[in-house]
Amino acid sequence: MTTIQYSNRAEQEAFYEMINSSGDLDLAPTTTADLSDGPPVFLTPEALMEYCQTRLGGIDSQIQSAMAQQQSVNAEQSQIQGLLTDLSNDSAAATNGVMNNPAECRNLEQEFENVITNIQATDPNSPALAQLEKIHDAIMATGTGPYTDASGVVHGYYSGGDPTAPPTGKVPPSNVRDDVDGTIGTDEFTNFTNALTDVNSSLSSGAEIQMINIQSLMSQRTTAIQLTTNILQAYDDGLSKITDNIGK
Repeated sequence: MTTIQYSNRAEQEAFYEMINSSGDLDLAPTTTADLSDGPPVFLTPEALMEYCQTRLGGIDSQIQSAMAQQQSVNAEQSQIQGLLTDLSNDSAAATNGVMNNPAECRNLEQEFENVITNIQATDPNSPALAQLEKIHDAIMATGTGPYTDASGVVHGYYSGGDPTAPPTGKVPPSNVRDDVDGTIGTDEFTNFTNALTDVNSSLSSGAEIQMINIQSLMSQRTTAIQLTTNILQAYDDGLSKITDNIGK
């Protein structure tokens, strides 16, 4: 029987764990003769290659999912940065510390609604959604309040509205400035900007954790390839020694 040599104990333990955790493959010997007449069935090159392909397929699927999530976060951060720019421009245009412009308030509310709608469509589980909805409602409560646009579409609060539809809530959330006067003060702009910056920071932290996860998956992928390569090399070396001893 061929004896497989490992470069170190860690590699041996990793291989045993690799084989034992392979629930998708039927790698167990089928008869007792398999154990006495030659290498176990689960150590054939074919079985090892099949395992490696299955293992790599699972890891690659996880990496693809993680990378897609990273792309979604990047897109969300880009849109949020656009909202931060809008807040900065409106704040700079304020007169005597107040932006008294109902039309611009409505534009700002609509910009938030557009971003929320986009994220709902591309990443419905995004942790940014709830916070963006709160900021939108706070802006609307101090800006125009609920309104019906020229096409007859109602724009209200996310709070108290149908979560599966555009914002239609009629009552603003608690703990916000509810004066509905078409004006926004620079102090409010500062609060909205800080809240939005926190959302962006949270997304960045989540993206960093996701990158660590991707690095771990890449390491697992490399380990699976290295283990399979080393084991196949040892298997081949063992067979070569047996062949050399035949006839001696």
